[in-house]
Amino acid sequence: MTSRESEGSWTPTFAAADVEHTPRRYDHGSVGVLVAMVDGLPRAVSADCLHKGAALEGGVCRDGIITCPSHWWRYDLRDGSLQGTPGAALTVYPARVNDGVIEVALPESSRPLSLRETLLAHARGEDVADA
Repeated sequence: MTSRESEGSWTPTFAAADVEHTPRRYDHGSVGVLVAMVDGLPRAVSADCLHKGAALEGGVCRDGIITCPSHWWRYDLRDGSLQGTPGAALTVYPARVNDGVIEVALPESSRPLSLRETLLAHARGEDVADA
């Protein structure tokens, strides 16, 4: 498992109820995070598959395991581990629930959002000023 050594600022992402059954992607500058609730606990891992960087959002998620919709690789959202490949894992970010909203400790954004990232954040209904 790759974990963030130092916590960044706590960033509100989604209402816990909104990711209870379906993980969702949250983009924070250049960092994409998949946010989920697993076994009643908030989880946050890198949003892209280790195989060719395919987006994990939209993959089938059962019992805390998400399957990449592009290439069928499977990850445990509890620790980011790639199933069947010891030592390979997504980055895991600390997550907590605060007033019903999942907050994730993300690194400070090192650059402004690109036009594409801004448009995607807007399309998802995120506050672009905070994305």
